[in-house]
Amino acid sequence: MKKIYKISGNYTPEEKEVLTKYIDMFRMRVADDDPEKNILNKKAYQYSDDTIVKLIMQSLSDINSGFPRTTYSLIYFDRNIDDNLIVDGAIVFALIREGILQMRNQIDYSDSGLSIAMFNKTSLYQGWASFLMQKYLQDKKDVKRAAMAKMPNAGFLGIGSEFGYDGW
Repeated sequence: MKKIYKISGNYTPEEKEVLTKYIDMFRMRVADDDPEKNILNKKAYQYSDDTIVKLIMQSLSDINSGFPRTTYSLIYFDRNIDDNLIVDGAIVFALIREGILQMRNQIDYSDSGLSIAMFNKTSLYQGWASFLMQKYLQDKKDVKRAAMAKMPNAGFLGIGSEFGYDGW
């Protein structure tokens, strides 16, 4: 039985193949791969395929930004760079998104010494996001270092120093 993905947008067949791989990796890593166990969400996936694609594209855009600017595409990234980085970025952006949603829906109630905090999971999402963000930022920095080594005139970069730009 072949799984059917719902990816809207103007993507080539090769890009859609890469995106399906990333969707599966994302779902497995955030435990959204078995809708039967998601009884709180009426046995449905937490994230739609299109939402995951948007998070993956946001991650790719974030990886390409910063110094040095890169122009990695989905296909180049899939063939030449560690897949975990783009999925880690998508997970970090998903956790930030969920934290903002929880914060918006948070209800605190207090009466006669009884305090109730419903939907107060913001700090949990924030904790996981910051934990994963550190790994993501270090891996992103390593990819950028590799990109710098491949640039023209890379031989003139020299040996890194703690007094240099960003510790490089």
